[in-house]
Amino acid sequence: MMTDSSRQPERILVVRTDGLGDVLLSTPVLSVLREQFPNCYLGLLVSPYTREVVEGHPALDAVFSDEMKEKHRGFKGLMLLAREIKGHRFDTVIVLRPTLRLALLGKLAGIPVRIGSGYRAYSLLFNRRVFEHRKDVVRHEVAYNLNLVSALGVPSEKAMPTVQITEDEKQAIRTRLNNQELRSGTPLIVLHPGSGGSARDWPGTRFAELADLLAAESMGRVVITGGPHEIGLVRSITEEMKSTAVNLAGKTTIKEMAALLAVSKLCVANSTGPMHLSATVGTPTVALFCPITPCSPTRWGPYGEGHIVLKPEVPACPKCVEKACPYYDCMTRISVESVFQAVKEILQPVNEI
Repeated sequence: MMTDSSRQPERILVVRTDGLGDVLLSTPVLSVLREQFPNCYLGLLVSPYTREVVEGHPALDAVFSDEMKEKHRGFKGLMLLAREIKGHRFDTVIVLRPTLRLALLGKLAGIPVRIGSGYRAYSLLFNRRVFEHRKDVVRHEVAYNLNLVSALGVPSEKAMPTVQITEDEKQAIRTRLNNQELRSGTPLIVLHPGSGGSARDWPGTRFAELADLLAAESMGRVVITGGPHEIGLVRSITEEMKSTAVNLAGKTTIKEMAALLAVSKLCVANSTGPMHLSATVGTPTVALFCPITPCSPTRWGPYGEGHIVLKPEVPACPKCVEKACPYYDCMTRISVESVFQAVKEILQPVNEI
């Protein structure tokens, strides 16, 4: 174990227990830590929901679940989690998205070096603090995450988000789609119309119009995806469409969604986890963003090259006041034609439409 600040960490725990996109944008931290400390034991604490997307990551030795709605609920549950973590003898913890509960976890687990933000009331629970306000949204979330690693004397090197998808997983989704009368070799275009309430969405009616336009122009086969809570939304879209689409709402795991995106030519999505999943597997993405400052694509846009971000041309706002806003609903100002043109801009050079 480390006894002073000059020694390299031997057992590091990274903590990121929020959403899918947040976890994906934290995976560069894992790659950088593995590069800098090749012999360390590296663990990651996530929510049960996102566990499958990081299992098998080449930088990781172990993945742990914070079951805060079940056995780790409340203070008694937190003490149980702390005992479980303590048993792995971590000497360093990096809390990428701090909460009082997670800051306290490192202390209760007896981890000597605790790294986190310096601007919270509970930041005294960290003994290596990084003073940077993410709410200023001047950098991408990946950069903010990597900057926390600088507390270990590690340079904030650029690294890409990663998720492990096997050829068998890709072939399984191809076979599944072929079973739905999808002709093999037809370019796949994924539309993901929901966002789980994380931002203002492009209306479902616009997704229906876009799907019909893509079909009319023979751009590819449309697959519409969504989580279990978005089944109704996707159903309303498919019922409004004049063309047909493959409806996979509520029918895929995260890894199956990743495999689908990996074999697709393009994805159109609101600002949400699957948008980040699309960018992570290297699929060009047309991302639809609202003007709310905390949701800014500067911080939350699809990471990497080859993506297109569209926003309504209205002033930025701190939060949505809905009908009290003179620009409501601003998302309707993103036209179907502008999204279609973005799709064409990405697909036409491929010469497969």
